[in-house]
Amino acid sequence: MQKKSLINGLLFLTLLGLATSLYLVYNHYYPHLQGGICDITAAVSCTVVNSGIYSTIFGIPVAFYGVLWFLILGIFSWKSGQDKKAIPKLLGWNILGMAFVLYFVYLEYLLSRICPFCTVVHILVVLSLIISIFLYKQFYKYA
Repeated sequence: MQKKSLINGLLFLTLLGLATSLYLVYNHYYPHLQGGICDITAAVSCTVVNSGIYSTIFGIPVAFYGVLWFLILGIFSWKSGQDKKAIPKLLGWNILGMAFVLYFVYLEYLLSRICPFCTVVHILVVLSLIISIFLYKQFYKYA
């Protein structure tokens, strides 16, 4: 694949991730009393997960960290398009993101709940990691 296509894919994932994470921040501060767009059942609910015991870290909503993560992903992606020396940082950022995804999936397991929009974010992070691995392999074949 072309470098430009991979970078554009990452930038597209960044936009999707920002939109989803911003919705989750909104949902954290303004939970829907009658059920929101992603509140399907008691077990499949953004509101339940987003207002639960694990919904904040240091008093800050987890979804806000998602917004920051995707902003930094966008910066690393853009820089990787300009200079291949940024690609290892992009890969490292995605590995860190994947570690947090695994942690958050574990927390959803502990809650016995699934947050559909959180799952969208998790999938976006996995896709971003896959693309960053392709980029790394393409430009650091002999590293």
